[in-house]
Amino acid sequence: MANESTISFSRPLQRVLGSFQKQPTTAKDESGSKIHVSDAVSRLASAYEKFRNIIDYKDEHLLRKNAIHRIIKRRMLTGGTGEAVARVLITELIQAKYLPNDEIAESKVVSVSEIINRYLNVSRYAGETLNWPDRDEQHRWLLGLCAVEIEQTLSSYHKDKALAEAMYEVMTEDMVIAGNERIDQQVKNLQIYLAVQRALLKADETMLAYALFRLHVPDWDTMDATAVQNLGPRFAQIRDEMDAQQYHPLGEFFLRFAKRYTSFFWIIRDVAEEHPNAAIHTFAAPEILDEAIRRAAGRRYAEARVKLRRSIIRSFIFIFLTKMLLAFILEVPFELYVKGAVDRMTLAINIVFHPMLMFLIASTIRVPSKKNTDKLIQGIHEIAYKNTGRQLLRRAKLPTQRGPIRKSAVAILYWATFVVTFGLIGYGLARLGFNAVSGALFVFFLTIVSFFAVRIRISAREFVVLEKHEGPFGFIIDFFTIPVLRVGRWISLRAPKVNIMLFIFDFLIEAPFKSFLAILEELTSFLREKKEEIS
Repeated sequence: MANESTISFSRPLQRVLGSFQKQPTTAKDESGSKIHVSDAVSRLASAYEKFRNIIDYKDEHLLRKNAIHRIIKRRMLTGGTGEAVARVLITELIQAKYLPNDEIAESKVVSVSEIINRYLNVSRYAGETLNWPDRDEQHRWLLGLCAVEIEQTLSSYHKDKALAEAMYEVMTEDMVIAGNERIDQQVKNLQIYLAVQRALLKADETMLAYALFRLHVPDWDTMDATAVQNLGPRFAQIRDEMDAQQYHPLGEFFLRFAKRYTSFFWIIRDVAEEHPNAAIHTFAAPEILDEAIRRAAGRRYAEARVKLRRSIIRSFIFIFLTKMLLAFILEVPFELYVKGAVDRMTLAINIVFHPMLMFLIASTIRVPSKKNTDKLIQGIHEIAYKNTGRQLLRRAKLPTQRGPIRKSAVAILYWATFVVTFGLIGYGLARLGFNAVSGALFVFFLTIVSFFAVRIRISAREFVVLEKHEGPFGFIIDFFTIPVLRVGRWISLRAPKVNIMLFIFDFLIEAPFKSFLAILEELTSFLREKKEEIS
């Protein structure tokens, strides 16, 4: 075994280990009384959230943040303020089991109230020169940022932050870009920062916008009313700069590069979390570290299998419910009107094919091999220790700048893949007797299911770090599948805006249901007090 005194930790690893040694700055304010909710009410609220989240198919790590945004939005429709919304918001989150019961301090109500009021104030001051449509859109955008900040306030975020800083440091030190004269160093560093947020922390657009917002307004959380008012006039300019950075043309380039290395940092965190008080000693002994990495990787592989099954079930229910709704609204009435009867064969194909496709793609997913774990160990050693000659990040080449002729030729070939792929699908459906509506529904669900299945596959293979080499057969598959996946992605990004069932839940069911739960919570609290008086 190596002598611990001879081990020299790298600065990125010191960052991560340091986050396990110190308590978050908010811990000192959490020694008071805790917020309690009724277990019976919590079971009802949690069941509602689980069912609603099936209909609104989102990644699991976004559910709490999205719930915060939804609750704030609903409460703000009646002109709520921070003081009026904060306690109700935290109570609903605990009821839905997004936060633990009897662990959230009463002081958090004040913190959340202050956050909401700050965003309401900047929305008012920043919107004074805007017309009403732009003002409403900006208000919605700010509520999204508000939801992100509240989530980070209500949960421990310092370890995620330290891990992201460590990965950012490794990438900025090791990433050498060919043709570097084409990109400014500041732009490069900022795009690496955003890529780390997206790849490592799985930040969505709202979370990225909040990360950028804090870079532009670093003293945001300490601003008083006067400072917030002074921010208003220059807010439009700040947002324009943020949008240019968030949607930079090279953003996808840096994201693809960052995704290759997130597994190493997730495993580093897992190893540190296994025995937090002894994390330094674990990393100081390479032999012990190797065993810890194997255990952490094994747990991650097992979790990936469980997550895979859960994602398949959620996707299946989501697709089934949506398909049944559209079938009753569109397909069956159309066929009865045109043909006078329902075509059982096309209906059966529309019902059976897409779930079968989902399970077929999912069944091809394999657990990472021992070689993959060995690669994880090698990479973590390179990150963790000084003077190891890191080989994780290789020389990257910026996307080729094509001239107008080559750009036009590539665009024509790209769109040709759409014409050929969907042309063949349409021809096959016509031969099977599909009409316009049943055919459109088949293609709609084919794109959605394919996109969901590939996302699930990618998620399940997050910890695969071995290089994958594709031959001619892979090129042929890509030729026919990329158009389907691109359309599925386009639909999935816009589906929530036109999701009829979500509209029914959020505007017709949720408000009265949550009001009922609030009354039930008050009743259980009243009965508990009376019971205590008797005893």
